[in-house]
Amino acid sequence: MLAQYYDILKDLIKFKSISTDQQFAPEMMVTAKFLEKLFQEHKRDVEVVTGYGNPIVLASFTVNKKLPNCLLYGHYDVQFADKGEWWKHDPFSLYLGKDKIYGRGVSDNKWQFLIHLVSLFELSKQNNLCYNVTVILEWEEEVGSAHLQQFLLAYKDRLKADIALVSDSDIIGDTPCIDAGYRGSCNAKLKLTTAHTDVHSGSYGGVFPNAIHEATILISKLFDMNHRITVPYFYYNVEKIDTDILIRNKKMKINVEKIQTDFWVKALLTDKEFDYLTQVGLRPTIQITGIQGGYMGDGFKNAIPATSSIHLNFRLVKNQRVDDVIKAFEQWVHTNMPEYVEYELSWVDKAEASKANMGSIYHKKAEKILKEIFGKPVFYKYSWWTLPIVNLFTDILWTESLLVPLANEDCNMHGVNENMDIALVEKWLMFSHAFFAEK
Repeated sequence: MLAQYYDILKDLIKFKSISTDQQFAPEMMVTAKFLEKLFQEHKRDVEVVTGYGNPIVLASFTVNKKLPNCLLYGHYDVQFADKGEWWKHDPFSLYLGKDKIYGRGVSDNKWQFLIHLVSLFELSKQNNLCYNVTVILEWEEEVGSAHLQQFLLAYKDRLKADIALVSDSDIIGDTPCIDAGYRGSCNAKLKLTTAHTDVHSGSYGGVFPNAIHEATILISKLFDMNHRITVPYFYYNVEKIDTDILIRNKKMKINVEKIQTDFWVKALLTDKEFDYLTQVGLRPTIQITGIQGGYMGDGFKNAIPATSSIHLNFRLVKNQRVDDVIKAFEQWVHTNMPEYVEYELSWVDKAEASKANMGSIYHKKAEKILKEIFGKPVFYKYSWWTLPIVNLFTDILWTESLLVPLANEDCNMHGVNENMDIALVEKWLMFSHAFFAEK
């Protein structure tokens, strides 16, 4: 299985299936057709479903109607990457290092769902599957999965299942994990306008308002000295964290020094009340992910910018409703924006936080297998990622999810030199094989 896995992954990474930029839209169909051919080569029923944005790949491994049904979810879209961003190698060409394999999508999410596909291909050939498996590979997870709800509603009779297996997160160190839930998310774009055009900084400097200056003033008001959000009602409905979860998280003893070293970060700004794991898994935040304005080319324009734009990413927790947070933030912006500044605020990629039902027989089965393979107890963690499909599976299909992350802790999803640990590949193939095998 190992050689087959690497062969397929090498081809799969080549596709620039970037959902965040429309210029790569044609690459989506090319990727979907590659996956379709892959299933066909292994004699599986497969359909490339169109009409829901870019194509969704839907395949099935039907064994026996008396067996339980399992959904396997993955996404083949990836974030943008360019070698000019400090990548050591071409991000769309799989590179084998000493201990890691590098490439855009190796951890998020191509290599994770491919682990399960290779196992399914092998077990199907051996007539040794213990589930009927339906595979859903979507294209827009990186942009909020806006069309997925329509797809699930249209295909819900075909997608009925006893459990949904999702692998789209990371473990902690060398400890196997099962995710207990994901944070919610939404993105905002705020544009500020102070004049109808840029003006000479000598003629009007010190008199005219500066759009970038106004943006920075606004941003500075968003956090207090303890790094907490100042938006009224932002923390409204945030669940009180159980004492046993706090104790368990502290016992995990995350290697924060390694995290800082890996990313050249001099300090971690965690809340004084919470440890690192609790902060990123069970506490909400707002992050400034981009700011734009003025002239940054060669030389100096020496003009006062009339416009500026701010991109913000909201990470929310269970019981926080995205729409409620949006209303609170809109009111905060209105209150804190000077009357002489016009602004436009728009929202995209809304997804609610989720929690999994961790008491199912499938969770117990996965935990037992992971413990045997890794030789240590499994850690149930609240993940810092956002995955819209979990709530959709529950709300539309009435199907609970088993969330088993396969990526290494330092995989650097969305970042430069995204990678996977070579040492983990065989272990994950063993896990997937054991989970889906009849005996």
